[in-house]
Amino acid sequence: MKTFLKVFAFNVAVIAFFLWVGNSIPQLRQDPPQELVLAADAPVEDFVKAGQEIFYGKGTCALCHEIGKKGERCPDIAGAGERAEARVKEERYKGKASNGAEYLVESLHEPTLYVVEGYQPSMPALGRQLSDLEMVAMVAFLQSQGGEVTVNGQTRFPKWRGEGGSAAPAAPSAAVAAPAVALSAGAPGADLVQQWGCNTCHKFDSPDRLIGPSLWDIGKRKDAHSIRESILEPDAVVTEGFPPAVMKATLDGNGFYQKVSLHDLHTLVGYLASLKGGQ
Repeated sequence: MKTFLKVFAFNVAVIAFFLWVGNSIPQLRQDPPQELVLAADAPVEDFVKAGQEIFYGKGTCALCHEIGKKGERCPDIAGAGERAEARVKEERYKGKASNGAEYLVESLHEPTLYVVEGYQPSMPALGRQLSDLEMVAMVAFLQSQGGEVTVNGQTRFPKWRGEGGSAAPAAPSAAVAAPAVALSAGAPGADLVQQWGCNTCHKFDSPDRLIGPSLWDIGKRKDAHSIRESILEPDAVVTEGFPPAVMKATLDGNGFYQKVSLHDLHTLVGYLASLKGGQ
């Protein structure tokens, strides 16, 4: 009986010791990030933050637009808030916006209405994909880039929105009807690989290397998002054993960044993502 009591007392002491040690260590708690829910009475800061999330997420704007750096496919977003106010006053502007906020909305609904010099009209219309509050958030974020945020949760844009918050049909413009490159518009992925000379540097039917790494199983190694980034910014991640700057110089040389349409870029990315190594 004494032995049992000693063992029992020892176990209680050990348990108590570990409980004491556990409670003495500072407890770290990490809650999952809260989803940002917009409301008409939300502060302007929340709209700017939500707009930033749309820019880098749902809107996929960051795939073509840089902030603080000249983009290959689309203009730099830095200073967009200030420039928007100036553009509605330019003689060449023929839209229906009367201020910078409306100009930004119009740019999302009819992006080819005003094309910045040196760029192709390749941006798709984003306005129909956004709710009223998401549109306000997007405008708030763009205005915050070098300008004053003039919108809030009560702001609406009736010139571009129908009843009940749905997007109003946009009148087609001449620029929308014409593809960026007539030769490649609508071509399937394999044809685009031939057209832009990708097969000159990359193997598509075997794992053998050429000037660049083989792409025959690229869809197993990268998702579509990563493939798109590798095309737009090839020197961001350079495969070990291959020289940098070669692909960038080649695509610049054949005018890829200036001429390829957004539709064909998506087709090319989808084709590459489907390559699984001969499966």
